[in-house]
Amino acid sequence: MSTTRPLPTTPAQAPRRRRRWPWVVASLGVLGAAGYAAAALTLGSKTASDTTVGGVQVGGMTHAEALDAVRTGLQDKAKAKVPVAFGEQQANLDPATAGLSVDYAASVDGLTGASFNPVALYDRLTGSVERDPVLAVDDGKLTAALTEIAETIAVEPKNARLVVKDGKAVVTDAVDGVAADVAKTADAVTTGWLKGGKINGALTAQEADVTTEEAESAKREVADKVLSGPVTISVDGKDFPLAADAIGKTLSFTETNGDLVPSYDENALVKAVRAAGTKAGVLKEAKDAVVSSANGSFHVEPSVDGLDVDADAVTAAVEKAAVSDDRVATVAAKAAPAKFTTKEAKDSLPTGVISTFTTHFPYAPDRTHNITLAAKRLNGAYVAPGETFSLNAWLGQRTPEKGYRGAPVIYNGRLTKDYGGGISQVSTTLFNAIFFSGAQIDQYTPHSFYISRYPEGREATISWPNVDNRFTNTTKGGILIQASVGPDSITVTFKGKKTWDIEATKGPRTNITKPQRIEDDKEDCVPQSPNDGFDVTVGRVFKQGGKVVKTDYLTTHYIPEDLVICTHPNAG
Repeated sequence: MSTTRPLPTTPAQAPRRRRRWPWVVASLGVLGAAGYAAAALTLGSKTASDTTVGGVQVGGMTHAEALDAVRTGLQDKAKAKVPVAFGEQQANLDPATAGLSVDYAASVDGLTGASFNPVALYDRLTGSVERDPVLAVDDGKLTAALTEIAETIAVEPKNARLVVKDGKAVVTDAVDGVAADVAKTADAVTTGWLKGGKINGALTAQEADVTTEEAESAKREVADKVLSGPVTISVDGKDFPLAADAIGKTLSFTETNGDLVPSYDENALVKAVRAAGTKAGVLKEAKDAVVSSANGSFHVEPSVDGLDVDADAVTAAVEKAAVSDDRVATVAAKAAPAKFTTKEAKDSLPTGVISTFTTHFPYAPDRTHNITLAAKRLNGAYVAPGETFSLNAWLGQRTPEKGYRGAPVIYNGRLTKDYGGGISQVSTTLFNAIFFSGAQIDQYTPHSFYISRYPEGREATISWPNVDNRFTNTTKGGILIQASVGPDSITVTFKGKKTWDIEATKGPRTNITKPQRIEDDKEDCVPQSPNDGFDVTVGRVFKQGGKVVKTDYLTTHYIPEDLVICTHPNAG
C-alpha cells in the first residue's frame, strides 16, 4: 500500500533559475521502474526454475508448456492399473473404472503469474517448487470399484461348531474372517495414487457369530448333560432305559441368531425309543395279517395290535429329562393297531383269477437261472387293497450272494452282462398281469430297444435301484401273485376280486428309424441283431358290464437295435 505524505513548508525565497537534473533523475527512475516491471512480467510468465508436479520437471516453463509437460509425463501412470494389497492378497484397480483422473489444468494453476515482490522474483530465478498433481475423483465410482474388489477379498468367518460324535460332544473352534474397509481404502487410494508402488488397503476383522466360548458353554450346559447317562422312559407305569448314545445320535446344534440351539431329529428319536421299548418288552409292534395260499385254499394269519408311545410327545419329554436331575421322561402310551387286520384280510381274499400272462424266452442257462430265482421269490406275494407293490423292493438287489448270475442286460443301447440279467422277463410278465388286472400302474420303464418276444409297448425292464416296476392295488380285493417258470416260458397270475374287464389295443408303428452297423473288438463285446426303432401307442380299455368306462394310453419310444459284430476272438 502506498501512502502520500505532504511536503514540509519553507520561508519565501527569491526566485531562482530552474534546474533540469531532477527531471533527469526522475526520467532515469521511470526507466528503471519500467525495466523492473518488464522483468517481473517476463519472469511471471514462467514457472520457478526448479518446479516439479507429481515428479514431472516443469521448471522455467510457460503455463502452456508446463500443462503439456505434466499431461505427457503423467498420462501413462494415470492410466496404469493400481495395485492394492489386502494382506497377502492383491487386486488391481483400473483408474478409469474407479473414477480416478488427473485435473491437469488445476495441477499447474498458479505456478506462473506476474509479481512485483522482489523476493518472489528472486524465487522465480532460484527457487524450488514441488507440487502433487490435483486429482479428480468420482467418489461413487471409486466406492463401487473397491466394493467389487472387497467381495473377492473377504474371508467369511467360520462359526464354532458343536457336534456329537461317538457319544461325545466335540467343539470345533471359531475362525474370524476379514473384510476390506472400503472407506479407508478409498482414502489410501486417493492419497497414494500416482506416487508409485502398491497401496495398502484397509482390513477389518469379522468375528464369528458363534464364538468358541459360546460353543464350549453349550457343550457344558446341554451336550455333556445329555450324554452323561441313560434317560428312563416311563410308559404306562413301566420303565425302560434309553441309552445316552442313542439320544446323542439324534442331537444336533444349529446357529440361530448368533446362538447354538440344540435340536433333535424327532423321527430318529421316536425310532430309538420304540426300539428300546420293544427290546425291553414294554412296547410291542403291531403285526399285519398275512394271507398265504396252499393247495388251492387261502390261510389268514391273524393280525396283532401293538403298544406304542405318543410320538408327538416323545421329543419334548426326552429333551427335558436329558438335562434334568432325575432323568425320567414320562410318555403316554398309545395303541398301535395293525394296518391290515384279520377282518380286512378275510374280506379281501381272492375269489378267482383276475389276470394272467405268459411270455416265452430262448433257453440260456444263466439267464433262465435268474428268471427262475426271481419268479420263486415273487410267487406268493400278497398285495392288500390300497397297498403299493414294488418289484425292486420285493426282490432286493440282485447279487451273487443271493444266487444271481451274470447274464445279458441292456446298457446305453448295447447288450452287456450283469448280475440278474434276464429278470426283465419276469418284470415284463408281471407288468402284463398288472395291465390286465386293472390295478393302477405307478412306474414302469420299457426297454430302450424293442425285443420281439415281448408285446410292443407292453413291457417293462428293471434295474437296481431306480428303474422299478410298481403298482397300487386299486381293485376290490387283495391280489395274490403267483409266478411259475417252464422250460421256455414264465407265467404270472393275479388272483383277486374281479373289478374290471381289460382289453388292449395297439396303434401302428410310427417314427421308424434304422439301425447302424457297429464293429467292436473288445473282449466283453456281446453281439446284437439289428431291429428298427419306432414309436407305438397301446390302449388300456376299462370295461364293466360290457361298457367302456375309460381308456388309458401308453406311448413308447424305441431306439433302433444296432447290428453289433464282435471281432475279438474271445468275444461273445
